Amino acid sequence: NCLYSSGIACAMYMKEQLKEGEKVFLIGSKGFSQVLTECGVEFIGHGPHDPLEFYEFNDFQPDPSVKFVVGGFDPHLNHTKMTKAFIYVRESGAEYVATNLDIVYPLNPTRQLPGTGSVLAGLNNALGTTPKVIGKPSSVFFDIISRDHKISDKSRVLMVGDNLLTDIQFAVNSGIDSALVLTGVSKSDDLSESAAKPTFVIDSIADIIN
Repeated sequence: NCLYSSGIACAMYMKEQLKEGEKVFLIGSKGFSQVLTECGVEFIGHGPHDPLEFYEFNDFQPDPSVKFVVGGFDPHLNHTKMTKAFIYVRESGAEYVATNLDIVYPLNPTRQLPGTGSVLAGLNNALGTTPKVIGKPSSVFFDIISRDHKISDKSRVLMVGDNLLTDIQFAVNSGIDSALVLTGVSKSDDLSESAAKPTFVIDSIADIIN
């Protein structure tokens, strides 16, 4: 009866480590900014950033209170915002974390959009690293849920999802059983090439009840 998004998990992870007055540089959506506000995480960087020429970054002064750069899906990400994030990580030593690294986002049954992993690819390449993922497939996500709900017996937990790279890999990393639903991103043909293997494969989520 409780919903956890990768954004909530990410906010909780940062909140536990931030001291009073410390902030986050946000690459993310309006919804993610609302999650941060609700969790009491101060942030800067949200929304559109006016483009800067290369030479104008000579005058850019990073905010010393920024301790995290957090990446999520951001429709406003441009070179200027990415460069600021780069400077916070490379020069200021901010920890780089992300909600997820999904390559695509399933908008509807016939259309997919570039996901968070695709949006952050340029920043990752520039930094020569990838962020610490707090959402799926990271076991950090499961640790947060387990702590909140006092889960001690993993055999009573089933991860249900449609993505081998995130949902099923999350189950593998967390040491729990999983069920792959063939109504979303991953199909049965993908199973042979996937390192993450589900415990069960079902055609519909209704099969769990049946």
